[in-house]
Amino acid sequence: MKNVISRIMAVLLVCGMTANADAQKRETGEWSIIPRLGVNLSKLSGDKMWFGEDGSKCVNSSYKLGYEGGLDVEYMVHDRIGVTVGAMYALLSEKFKDFHYADKAEGSDNLYKFSKYEDMRVNFGFLNVPVKCNVYLTDNFALKAGVQLGFMLSAKLKYNVVSGLYDRLNPGNIIYYDADGNPAQDGSDVYLSEELDVKDGYKHFDISIPVGFSYEYENVILEAQYRIGLNKWNLDGYADKMRSSVFSVTVGYRLGL
Repeated sequence: MKNVISRIMAVLLVCGMTANADAQKRETGEWSIIPRLGVNLSKLSGDKMWFGEDGSKCVNSSYKLGYEGGLDVEYMVHDRIGVTVGAMYALLSEKFKDFHYADKAEGSDNLYKFSKYEDMRVNFGFLNVPVKCNVYLTDNFALKAGVQLGFMLSAKLKYNVVSGLYDRLNPGNIIYYDADGNPAQDGSDVYLSEELDVKDGYKHFDISIPVGFSYEYENVILEAQYRIGLNKWNLDGYADKMRSSVFSVTVGYRLGL
């Protein structure tokens, strides 16, 4: 990943130098507003989903695609240095591998209760306030770094689940459960979609360090960045420290003020 990013930066730097004559040179004291829209890949490092009757098994989280949009306001403190303050809404997501577990039914040696979970993901809605310093190496190409404050607006856990009872001695004999936990009737839907509000399971504030670069041509700005989470999201008592990890790519358009 580091090698790929380094190559992209090198290519964009060369493009910025060759296209320098086509860019509009910024001046000290100039203000501009930049609406942005893009996609992200995010997860919580250290987050796990525990399952089983005794909670002894787990699956780790992985990156999932989300989106974000908003705007930045930039002020040029120098003809090569700008400072931006933004407001962005971001849908951050993470996903977990499908998993299932089975436990012996009470009072039986061959009957097992099972549950299978599929398409499990957590979606976080955030209002982010990034403050960044932009260093323009050329009129087109800039390196960016700063700090971002994030305020959690929502957190939803979603998944599909099917549960039932099977006979180990006769695996084809399966009884599926309905939404009430009773044996499902013929024709009823045994794959159930669940959505839970899990906002209270996390801290509601995030602080991260965004680092990245942008390329601008005729006021259109392509920006890529990685946001390094600093504070833990998990509440006290959780063994692992969960921190945000987010890659994003946005397209913006510069409007002079």
